[in-house]
Amino acid sequence: MHSTKTTFLSSNSSHVKSEARQVKIRSYENKDYQHCREVFTLGMEQLVSLVTRVVLPKYCWILLALSVLFLLAAIKLTLWILAYYIFFCVVVLALLYVDIYIECRRFIRVCLETDLKEIEKTYMSGDGSHMWVAEWQGKVVGMVGLVNNCNDKAGVAELQRMSVSPFCRRMGIAGKLLHELLQHAKDQHFEKLVLKTTSAQTPAIRLYKKWGFKLIDIFPYPQRILGDLQFLHFSLEL
Repeated sequence: MHSTKTTFLSSNSSHVKSEARQVKIRSYENKDYQHCREVFTLGMEQLVSLVTRVVLPKYCWILLALSVLFLLAAIKLTLWILAYYIFFCVVVLALLYVDIYIECRRFIRVCLETDLKEIEKTYMSGDGSHMWVAEWQGKVVGMVGLVNNCNDKAGVAELQRMSVSPFCRRMGIAGKLLHELLQHAKDQHFEKLVLKTTSAQTPAIRLYKKWGFKLIDIFPYPQRILGDLQFLHFSLEL
């Protein structure tokens, strides 16, 4: 049984590597416009579950601690108190999830209505800005952009909109995109790259740290209900 399982895992790993070799990284083209917006939306929709894992535990512990008091009250008075409290917990957690969902959708909408509404103008208009897509089996399955923002200091560019289709994870696509972006940044003689992400996006954070990005600043999320969520700023000296 152990031998069969090992063989299966090895075979699966070989299959993933084989598929990864078919991934092509290239510059963004106008024909990719709608595909990029879809890939970004699909990738960012996972934010809901990621943010929920960060925010929810604190409220669960608070409700659990309060349940002891309501349990004692139910024993002394009536079990209906406990039933009402359980209903209250369900409502609170449901409202919290809805709030997280709305915040994540708002972020996606803002991105689609700003730089991703005019991709050609934002990323492909020169000055070192650029966008790349990952193509696999003729489909765009990943993307990343680099912006030479006039708000940043000279020699500083910002990594933006890194996203990979959920159906193509663990194929090394994000790493390939990042490799292309870093090579371009060096060719353009940028001195530093910066990026912003949230503390919920742990897979992305691991990737950035693996490639040498250093955490330089932390900002709290402006909405108090989502206080456990933080904005992380990273930088990489080239």
